Amino acid sequence: MLYVTTRSNQEVFTPQRVLLENRGPDGGMFLPFHMPTLSAEEREALLTLPVNDCVCRVLNLLFRRNLTALDVDFAVGRHPIRLHTLPHRIFIGELWHNPSWDYAGLERSLREKLGADSESTGGWVKIAVRIAGLFGLFALLKEAGVDQADVSVVSGDFSAPISALYARELGLPVRNVICSCNENHSLWDLICHGQMRTSSISTPTMIPEADVAVPEELERLISLRGGTRDVEDFLECCRQGKMYVPSDSLLGRMKEGLYVSVVSSVRLETTIPSVYRSHGYLMSAHTALAYGGLLDYRAQTGNTAAALVLSDNGPGKDARNVCRCLGILEEELKTLL
Repeated sequence: MLYVTTRSNQEVFTPQRVLLENRGPDGGMFLPFHMPTLSAEEREALLTLPVNDCVCRVLNLLFRRNLTALDVDFAVGRHPIRLHTLPHRIFIGELWHNPSWDYAGLERSLREKLGADSESTGGWVKIAVRIAGLFGLFALLKEAGVDQADVSVVSGDFSAPISALYARELGLPVRNVICSCNENHSLWDLICHGQMRTSSISTPTMIPEADVAVPEELERLISLRGGTRDVEDFLECCRQGKMYVPSDSLLGRMKEGLYVSVVSSVRLETTIPSVYRSHGYLMSAHTALAYGGLLDYRAQTGNTAAALVLSDNGPGKDARNVCRCLGILEEELKTLL
């Protein structure tokens, strides 16, 4: 597979180059020259594999590697990705079963196994690992009798939503992608009102990963739904700190399969104890944000299809917020984990 950037398709790059650099020489983000699309038979065969085998096959496809399930086992453990079932066909995709209790630990270990630059923290590698994780979760969903599902994620820098959209391009049966914002809701402004301030300053909340004023990875969505000229227009607005207003046609394409919700921090403080009392499930504030966005989506659309909520942090990683919301001490929380 060869790669180009979001700002030009005139020069191609090897997977080795993409593993070592976040961006191309033009400053653009790497993306496949042609995103492969799995046939129905290939997809079904992939999703019937054990999770770690499924993950390594996707990474091999995207980077021409020869990883095995054993490589993934040694890197992240036998069961790094797990599924928890809640009522009403809601599934929590837990990506944090590692010593650091967060998705960052999973991503870091797989990046190292791929041979990516240890000082590089973004780029296509970040997206590809997320895509592989989604395939692993859909393999677990298939075991649970679910063939396709909506995916709810925290908006943040937009890496999680764009990964889900790329995974759908690859052939994963993702229905709609629900992006959940907190008080930093520039993505909601863009998708729902057709404009976004590029000079906004982020508001600090209990979820640092979601406190992003202008999502960096939004450039990928504009590239995916538009082209290099549209990316140039967006970047020029960012350089000048102007209001970004895409054309009606581009905005319409950007909205396809994408729903954006805003969930306040106050609401998260009630969601965490409510879910624990009702279902006995402890979730971090990050997970509660994605969960709240899914509930908004269902309330507005009436859609009750199976849904996957991506959980990047376990409650042990977010102990202070979880304890404050539940009204307990951290020592008490340890007995519940």
